[in-house]
Amino acid sequence: MPKTICQGLAQVNTLSVVVPAFNESAHLGDCLDALLEQRRYIHEIIVVDNNSTDDTAAVVLDVRRRFPMVTLVAESERGVVHARNTGFDHADGSIIGRIDADTHVGPGWAKSILDFFDRRLDYAAVTGPIHLYDSPWAAPYRAFVNYTTKRKADELQVSAASGNNFAIRRSAWQAARGRVSLRTDLHEDIDLSLCLYRVGLRIAHIKSMCVEVSGRRLLTPPLEYRHYVLSSYRTWAHHDLVCNSLRRLLIADMVLHTLHWPLTRMLSTCESRILPVSHSDTSVESDRRLPSVHNVEFAAAASGK
Repeated sequence: MPKTICQGLAQVNTLSVVVPAFNESAHLGDCLDALLEQRRYIHEIIVVDNNSTDDTAAVVLDVRRRFPMVTLVAESERGVVHARNTGFDHADGSIIGRIDADTHVGPGWAKSILDFFDRRLDYAAVTGPIHLYDSPWAAPYRAFVNYTTKRKADELQVSAASGNNFAIRRSAWQAARGRVSLRTDLHEDIDLSLCLYRVGLRIAHIKSMCVEVSGRRLLTPPLEYRHYVLSSYRTWAHHDLVCNSLRRLLIADMVLHTLHWPLTRMLSTCESRILPVSHSDTSVESDRRLPSVHNVEFAAAASGK
């Protein structure tokens, strides 16, 4: 048996979960409750307070008094990418999970991650199905996701994963750390995914890794949502991976959002959510070139070596 595989089989994986949060006191409690129901399979939960002005920190500290495995970390530089990086750098589990502060992990979420990485040494990261809650479209969207998921394999390779339901080997994160962009006008989750993709590290989608996320994004006004979609385009362009099919997909997304938004606003009982990306980034880092990384380093990361 190859040495790297023997090492992988001998390793006992541990799961750290990172939750970036900005003014999420209204949702964070339920998010942590869902995670703590699975604490048998979670080594630590790290909430990164990204300059919140509400009671986000107080919510975390209250939970920590009862569950010391919950840690509060502060990141003063605004932007999800900075909060994520700080949380990932603090994590000491061999696997790092990443969800949003309004994510509710489904039953068996943590165990499914550990089981997958124990079995599949050929993958560096994993994601799973995402459903909605607190949205008038939650039921039809769930039916759509379940229908499309049922028609796919239990495990399949994907090129990108959403940050509200994501896990990565810590060895892969350490290898990719110097390549991820710090631009706040890009989608940090897509950027990290494409950093892995461009060097041959694989991301899997597994059916058992289910979560529910808030439908607040559907309430974003169309002109504001346009910036959200443009950030997706900029992220793929940053990696020189823009194609016509992507353009068509993003245009269709904007058109569909514009059409359903008036009715969604009328039927919804929750409030819109602040965009996780800025409209532009004028920092010096915006134009920096991605540093080169030896392929052997990423090959080792893929096997958890």
